[in-house]
Amino acid sequence: MEGFPLISVSMILPLLGVFVILLAKEELSKWIAVFFSGLVFGISLVSLFSFDFSRADRVQFEEKYALIPELNLSLHLGFDGLSYLMYILTTLVSLVAILWSTRDHQISHRLKEYYAWFLLTETFLVGVFASLDLMVFYVFYELTLVPMFFVIGIWGYKLRLYSAYKFFIYIFVSSLFLLLGIVSLAVQHYRQFGKFSFNYFDLINNQYDFTFELFMFLLFLIAFAVKTPIVPFHTWLPDAHGEAPTAGSVVLAAVLLKMGTYALLRFNIGLFPIASVYLMPIMVLWGILTIVFASWFTISQSNVKRFVAYSSVSHMGFVVGGMFLLNAEGLRASITEMFAHGLTSSALFMMAGFIYNRLHSFNMQALRGSIKFMPLFAVLVAITGFSSMGLPGGSSFWGKFLTIVGAREYTLLLAFLVVVGAFFSAVYVLYLLKTLYLDTKEESRLVHFTDLRGFKLSAFLLVVIPMLMVGFLPFLFFAFYDPYIDSLLEYLVLRVMGG
Repeated sequence: MEGFPLISVSMILPLLGVFVILLAKEELSKWIAVFFSGLVFGISLVSLFSFDFSRADRVQFEEKYALIPELNLSLHLGFDGLSYLMYILTTLVSLVAILWSTRDHQISHRLKEYYAWFLLTETFLVGVFASLDLMVFYVFYELTLVPMFFVIGIWGYKLRLYSAYKFFIYIFVSSLFLLLGIVSLAVQHYRQFGKFSFNYFDLINNQYDFTFELFMFLLFLIAFAVKTPIVPFHTWLPDAHGEAPTAGSVVLAAVLLKMGTYALLRFNIGLFPIASVYLMPIMVLWGILTIVFASWFTISQSNVKRFVAYSSVSHMGFVVGGMFLLNAEGLRASITEMFAHGLTSSALFMMAGFIYNRLHSFNMQALRGSIKFMPLFAVLVAITGFSSMGLPGGSSFWGKFLTIVGAREYTLLLAFLVVVGAFFSAVYVLYLLKTLYLDTKEESRLVHFTDLRGFKLSAFLLVVIPMLMVGFLPFLFFAFYDPYIDSLLEYLVLRVMGG
């Protein structure tokens, strides 16, 4: 694919899909969305053959188009190993969400708008992970708010409007701190080099005094801590997940949350290495506390969607805690967990949606024993549950195991705290599996349930198969980002040592 504008094509095809949907009959809109999201996913898979894994620390598939030359602002796009993995996750989850929607009873009106919003979300998400210019990143970052606001507000459940506004206000207001930080960095670049620049590779050369760097780190942190989210900035998430339609929850948990963790790694650690090292103990402990508190909140939920939402907050604690260990094992654990959680959270929200379509309830007590007569569904949910728990062979095992190894490099006490967090995260998954598999319920209702099939089965398999691959063949995924991690650690040492 040498010379092929992979990123532009991956962003334009969903936009073309939106245009075709607007011109076509409403009953065709879901098939058009399936076609275009499938096409982009296919292209992302084919591009694997062109990605040079030995140079995954370098930018590949690079494209650059001038936007405002006076401000040195350009649409500078490219993937290194980290962003390329997020791109694969985005195209996969977008297809899964659209496939699932075609058979979701909740999606029965305004179909053109619904599928158009999901295709637009895919375009904006590819833009977020491909942007090498911070102002362009900010624009795409903010644009992802719009489709999800309408998806929750129009096709959500009873409290959809409240949840949509809360989601929008939280993310929008916190993002203003990010905008202030980006503009401040560009001004600082002008003072040091005589020209404005929003380019990541220009800004990385800025020199700051410690107080200014710490202040900039905190500005970026406010935005990304809310987006991730980390306790106590998490309160918008259970409401958004609880009221969003299934596909909205899938995209929100699997990819939109990763924008926060991706940005913490890319920008907070990349642009402010000295502040990152200085705040490392606080960030690691914050991650562990997020795991423990979110696990406690999770097990106290009576609504299964809010249960899965809080479990996502808990997993983000592992991602943040592992990332700020600032060693190879911690960074590897963090990125692996980002991808693994994208898969398990998608499957868990589809599980909740699948049962709701039959029982018309998200209440945990109503779900008791509800998968007894759906053997295929039961097997796939069990794989997902054990993967999420971190059982060996599961996709989250490597995230948790490597976080413990990374923490042990510092102190035994820190590793013990991570183990405590892992224990709490396993407790709520066991509670969910016990409710679904072991608790009893009137069987006359359940025996008439049909098992997974068709598009819903395809959507499940699209996330369960890579889930097993992460668990049993982790080296395939380490190859995406190991060179990036080595390069980042060398850069941290140079900057902290004053090089």
